[in-house]
Amino acid sequence: MKQQRIEVLLELISCNQPLFYWRYDEQGNLLYSDCPAEKMLDVVLRRTGGLRCIYEMGHNAPLLIGADSSLLWIADRENLEGKGLFQIHVLGPFFSHEHGVAGIEEMTRQVVAQASPQWANAFLEVARALPTLSLPFYSQYAVMLHYLLSGEKIPTSSLDYQIEMQPVPADFSNLKKHTPPKDRLQTYRAERALLNAVREGDMDCADTMEIASSVAKVREYTDNQLRNVQIACTTFATLCTRAAIEGGLSTTKSYCLGDAYIKSFFLAKTASEVSAIKNQMYKDFVTRVHNCRNNPQYSKMVQGSRDYIELHLAEPISIETLATRLGYSKYYLSTRFKKEIGCSVNDYIKFVRIERAKRLLSTTEKNISEIAENTGFASRNFFASTFKQCVGKTPAQYRKEMLNT
Repeated sequence: MKQQRIEVLLELISCNQPLFYWRYDEQGNLLYSDCPAEKMLDVVLRRTGGLRCIYEMGHNAPLLIGADSSLLWIADRENLEGKGLFQIHVLGPFFSHEHGVAGIEEMTRQVVAQASPQWANAFLEVARALPTLSLPFYSQYAVMLHYLLSGEKIPTSSLDYQIEMQPVPADFSNLKKHTPPKDRLQTYRAERALLNAVREGDMDCADTMEIASSVAKVREYTDNQLRNVQIACTTFATLCTRAAIEGGLSTTKSYCLGDAYIKSFFLAKTASEVSAIKNQMYKDFVTRVHNCRNNPQYSKMVQGSRDYIELHLAEPISIETLATRLGYSKYYLSTRFKKEIGCSVNDYIKFVRIERAKRLLSTTEKNISEIAENTGFASRNFFASTFKQCVGKTPAQYRKEMLNT
């Protein structure tokens, strides 16, 4: 009965564009397929690691399997009677956006790197005949398949993603186990560091930009590289706008600034021009948040002290250093600072260092000793004890907790 319903679903789907159907057992053996190029596409599907992923996760929701090239499959799991017995049902492959001839050829090179010319040419012919489905269609197909398999009605937001593919090697007899890409965590950390710097108006964010640039990757949404960069920078501008609002910049100013830069992205003629505008935008947001966070009730002397502390955290800082640099007596600066800020200079320095350390722990892979050095602590042990005293947990415990959120 269930298989008959799936056949009806496939008939309904074919009213739009037909999709191939696949069924695998709990050992990963192919039980059935209606795909004429079954052997070839089965190899490609396995190479994505999607089947392995859904087996290991014990997934009970639809999973979208695919690659940066936008060659995608829908997969879901059906639990059978009997301990540990299940089947994996797959629809696809299909493209998530229109590809020209050049785009399909580039996608083929990504998928079949190192394969023989004959195999690559054969795959190219198969790829040209594959359908293109937009997000509304394939997400609906996924939840309908899930309903047929489990009887559970779920929203399209439950659709999960495993979007990454390794090239298929020339020797298909020894496919290696897929491992998730290692750069996703680095990308997430870099993004969080960039946005935290906007929220805090951190003028000393050059290292953050450098780290982000080293791990950033523009996703291939279209065959046009300029358009891909424009889309990526638009997304980043939206995130910066939200972060600036959270940092205290007015909603009106934040949205107007973000909109102006987004328009500039799409008026640019080259990818490098877009990137230059993005860097300018980022510094603009950071500067504006920094300026709005400067309390006008603070005297020039106290505000100057705060700015110097935030820009020189890695260096030894003392009340004597600040007094000499700003041209005031130690006693006068200390008294005014405590009156306006509400704490001593030394306590403020410790607070800013701990806050910077928290950001580095949650957004970088720097070890504890490096972070201690970067935030001006004399030793790792002193940093660890001070951090635990202020935060209530060790740096390692804090990092682990933040990575799990």
